Amino acid sequence: MPTDEQEKATSSFTTYLSNIIKYINKYYEEHSLLAETLSIFGIVEIDQITFDQIERCVAILKLDLDHDKLFEEIISLQSTFKEIVSYRESLFVQIKKCVGDRNFDEIEETDEEEGPAHKTATPNHAHSHHRIRPDQLWAYLISKTTANCQEITKLISFIYSIPCSNAFTEGVFNHMKHA
Repeated sequence: MPTDEQEKATSSFTTYLSNIIKYINKYYEEHSLLAETLSIFGIVEIDQITFDQIERCVAILKLDLDHDKLFEEIISLQSTFKEIVSYRESLFVQIKKCVGDRNFDEIEETDEEEGPAHKTATPNHAHSHHRIRPDQLWAYLISKTTANCQEITKLISFIYSIPCSNAFTEGVFNHMKHA
């Protein structure tokens, strides 16, 4: 290949890769605040979530919720969490009994280092070898609390209905194409 064509091809390829990197950075910068804000709903220690964090989520998601009711519901859920963690049975076992074996995805915890959002450091289940799915924990807490939790239920339902990727949808289209 002549030198001028090599330089043109190299320049074109470099520009192409540069544009891809810019697109990826722009995409993740736009969604990083959302991901960071919603990450609080991935932790198992509900009592460590602050109302400010929840208000930020509501603001970013632009949900119309009653903040006074939401505050009361969070306080109620946190006290329920403290109560059920103090039971003899581990939180994992309590949730498994509530959800049932058929609907329970048992995920074995590994010895690998994980981010703080996935560690279970509450005293009663610190030595458990199972991980608690946050969506099941929220459902369990909402079912166990004595307060009416309409506002937090709206928020939790909305958050856990947001797909983390479009892979499932793409798979459906792929299957339909083959059918």
